[in-house]
Amino acid sequence: MQTTSSEAKLLGRYDARDLCERLAAAGMFRALEGKGFEAFDLTIDATSHALPSVLLSARRAGDRHLLLEASLGELTIDTEILARRGYPADRPLEFLLVYWLREQDPTRRFSPVRPPLPLQRHPGLGVLRSAFRVVVSMATELGKDGVASVPKFFHDAVLFYRSRLFLFLDGAEQGRFEALVRDLARLSLADASVALACGSVREQSGNPASWCAGYQVLPLSERAIALFHSRAYEVDVARALEGSSFTCDDELLARARASLRECGLLGLGSEGDPDFLGRVREERARR
Repeated sequence: MQTTSSEAKLLGRYDARDLCERLAAAGMFRALEGKGFEAFDLTIDATSHALPSVLLSARRAGDRHLLLEASLGELTIDTEILARRGYPADRPLEFLLVYWLREQDPTRRFSPVRPPLPLQRHPGLGVLRSAFRVVVSMATELGKDGVASVPKFFHDAVLFYRSRLFLFLDGAEQGRFEALVRDLARLSLADASVALACGSVREQSGNPASWCAGYQVLPLSERAIALFHSRAYEVDVARALEGSSFTCDDELLARARASLRECGLLGLGSEGDPDFLGRVREERARR
C-alpha cells in the first residue's frame, strides 16, 4: 500500500495512512484484490477543490485506475431550524457531511440489464458499504449526531433510502420523496431519475415536478434518532405522503432520453460534468 507524502488531512484530523488503515479494517482492499486490483495508492488532494478529496487508485492488467473518490465536510443544523418544524432541539445537530462519494470499476462495461445511471461513467465496485462504514466510524469518533448528504439526483436518494438508514431531515420532504418512490416504481431507477431531471414527471396539479433535495441523514446519536421518531416528524411524513401524487409522461421521457443521449449527457458522456443539471434544463427548454 502506498500513500502520497503530504501534510493534507481530511477533516483536519485524518491523514492518508489513517484512512488506509480504516479502509483495510473495513475489508475494502481484500474485496478489491478479489476483483484483480493491486498496488493500491491513496492520496489526499487539498489543492484541486475547495475541500480535500480522497483518491484511491490501483493497478489491474498493468494499468492504473481511479477506484474511489470522496470529499467530506462538516454541517451544523441550528436549533431554530428544527424548532420551526416542531422537532425536538435542545442544541444544534452536528453532522459529517458527504459532499461526494464515488466508487467505480473502469475495467468493466455496463450491461443491458444494468445500464448507467446519470453521471455514472463506469459500473460500481460493490464496496460502497465498506466506504460508508469508514465514514460512520469517523463520524462517531468526532462525536457527530450522524452522517448527512445532499443527493444530487433522485437515484442517489433512492440508493441511500433503500439502505434503510437514511431519511430526509425534513419530514415533509421525506413524505414527498416516498410518494415519488411509490408513483415511479414502474420505471427503472435510471429512467425515474432522468424523468425528474427533464420535467417528464408531473405533480397532481399538472405542473412539472422538480428535484431539489435537502439533507438526507443517517442518525447516530440518541438525539438525532429521537428526532426521526418524534410525533411531529411522523405527522409531516404522513401528511406529505398522502397529499402527494405523481405521474410520468412516457413519451416525453423517451424524447428526453434520446435528446440527452445525442448530446452526450447520459452514460459515458455525462461523467464529471459539473453542470449536468443545467445542461439538462437547457435541453428541456429547447423542447
